[in-house]
Amino acid sequence: MSLPYFNPHPIARVLAFGLLMVTLATPAPAGSPPCSTQGNPRSTAYQFRPQMDRCEGIRASRPIAAIGLRLASYSIGLPQPQRRAEQGEVLGLQVPAAAAGQDDPAVTVQARGGDYQMTPLRLGSARTGWRSFEWGAGVIRREGINPSKLRSTALLRQPGDADQWLPVKFAPAAAYNLVITSNGAQPVASVRILGPGNRLVRECSGPTRVETELPCRWEARDRPAGTYRLIARSAESGSPLLNVSLRHDPSWLKP
Repeated sequence: MSLPYFNPHPIARVLAFGLLMVTLATPAPAGSPPCSTQGNPRSTAYQFRPQMDRCEGIRASRPIAAIGLRLASYSIGLPQPQRRAEQGEVLGLQVPAAAAGQDDPAVTVQARGGDYQMTPLRLGSARTGWRSFEWGAGVIRREGINPSKLRSTALLRQPGDADQWLPVKFAPAAAYNLVITSNGAQPVASVRILGPGNRLVRECSGPTRVETELPCRWEARDRPAGTYRLIARSAESGSPLLNVSLRHDPSWLKP
């Protein structure tokens, strides 16, 4: 016997997805492990990997979310594996150094819709305004993940409701690469980047249906440093499906 089809109201779907994202984004209690204890280093399962101090691997299960949008990547350049004499093939990233007194941003690298994840537990010392991290490419190679498919974000926690996203730099480039993802077909009316005074600075997309990923290249070298907003609006209600703050500085981009 087939079950009746249930199609929740669009607002209900948005609220459910929002609540899930808050749950996933909430830091773990102090003293709790960020991932499972160390296992077989040859396994690609998501686990603590003491070498290069990270959590990395393929996650066994993930919460089922209501249909919605999230920012999957705010990055500069493409990952470029390099050889190290002692460590073999490695990947590297950099994030802008936080201001004095601020905690480091929470950096996440993902692929395959979040099945693969790498989370640095400690970033390197700040040099020339950036903090760096390197990790071995063994897991993504064994899983057949192309480095160009890696997506990354860096979330800087701020007091109140002022969290900001910083770009993750894989390699020098003249533009930002943004990727919005959806876990189901999501009709959107527009995806825009707004600057001071809510002025439109980039139209990423007009009316469309986001099935999996929606990329947006933002050439912002001529834009002043500051906070910009990435907003995706629903084609059904016009309300924001995604509304996040992006930190920008033209010095982060290659001239």
